[in-house]
Amino acid sequence: MKIIDEKGRLFGKVNLIDLAVVLILVVAVAAVGMKLFGNKAVSAATSQQVTLTYEVVAQDVPQHVADYCTAHVGGQLLSSGKLLDGSITDCQAVEVVEGDTTRTDLYFTIEVNTAFSNSTYSVGSQEVRVGIEHLVKTSDIEVEGVVSSLEVEAHG
Repeated sequence: MKIIDEKGRLFGKVNLIDLAVVLILVVAVAAVGMKLFGNKAVSAATSQQVTLTYEVVAQDVPQHVADYCTAHVGGQLLSSGKLLDGSITDCQAVEVVEGDTTRTDLYFTIEVNTAFSNSTYSVGSQEVRVGIEHLVKTSDIEVEGVVSSLEVEAHG
């Protein structure tokens, strides 16, 4: 039996032109699929669930805000109008005296379940790294500070 017969069919069954068209279509569909979904598939495959415990320091907070924050520990984190799987577990107010001035700094401790993906920890729309600005936001608190420490506990 010939590989290509006199009518140009492979093994007497498949026309070579039809086979070429089918292969081109398969490659085109695969390329479009990778373009649309490739990063999401790779990201999902490389993400690892973790529990982050981190501290955010907010400097020079008005006293009434500091009083409210320390009295309302336990609030669930919020990002873009959606509740996250995390909360403020502690908030301490510290008075700092510098010469003749006194300011109040807040130390938030936050615990959140999230994923380590694309070499970053994300909490809602924010990346979490020591030294980066971070918005501590619940349904009734919104204070900006800087991440000062970070502990990671990997799951399974």
